[in-house]
Amino acid sequence: MTLNYGLAMVVGASLPALLRVFVDRVDVWQEDGRNYFRVVDYKTGKKDFDYCDVFNGVGLQMLLYLFALEQGGYGTGAGVQYFPARAALLSADGKLTEEEAEDLRSKEWKRKGLLLHDEQVLDAMDPEDWQRLCAVRKKDGTISGDLADREQLKMLRDYIFSFLKGMVDDIASGNVQANPYTRGTSHDACSYCPYSAVCHKEEMAGRRNYKAMNAQEFWDRIEKEVDRHG
Repeated sequence: MTLNYGLAMVVGASLPALLRVFVDRVDVWQEDGRNYFRVVDYKTGKKDFDYCDVFNGVGLQMLLYLFALEQGGYGTGAGVQYFPARAALLSADGKLTEEEAEDLRSKEWKRKGLLLHDEQVLDAMDPEDWQRLCAVRKKDGTISGDLADREQLKMLRDYIFSFLKGMVDDIASGNVQANPYTRGTSHDACSYCPYSAVCHKEEMAGRRNYKAMNAQEFWDRIEKEVDRHG
């Protein structure tokens, strides 16, 4: 079952704020009287699930949808995935056979995201071969990929809600310091900003430079932050 949702949530600590969003798509699977739902976001270009972005608060969109729906009593969050809004343009050297073309297409079917580590739920999402999931079922029966168990998702929810409250409080307190982040040489917000000359970024002390992190580093740091903030 696929649904579209408009969603509102209240965030903030000292000064609550109302956040209104529209969710592109929610896929719902009903089992034993329980709803499991996956949030889907359509993208016209390539989009990865980036652990570094999530940890630093610049990639929270879909996870906010997921946890807000869960908090609203819609069921158990089964994860988030990016879906392309248009067919990928494939390139190849020379003419392809139908089998070779299909193999290339199948590689493009993998959807980036973070899903619940539950084999039954994953089977409901893609009953045949998991080609469209960010997970792999190995020959020995083990499962790997961008997955999180229920405790990890709960911990991530606590972290994100705490992070969002801090952002709201910063805005409400008038903290508008110019401090754009960079990701090494791959991302620099100042490159295309017409106001970069005003900020004097070369004189900015302690500018944020985020580094890529893998899944294990991400969960270790999330756990430490949740423990630190209670």
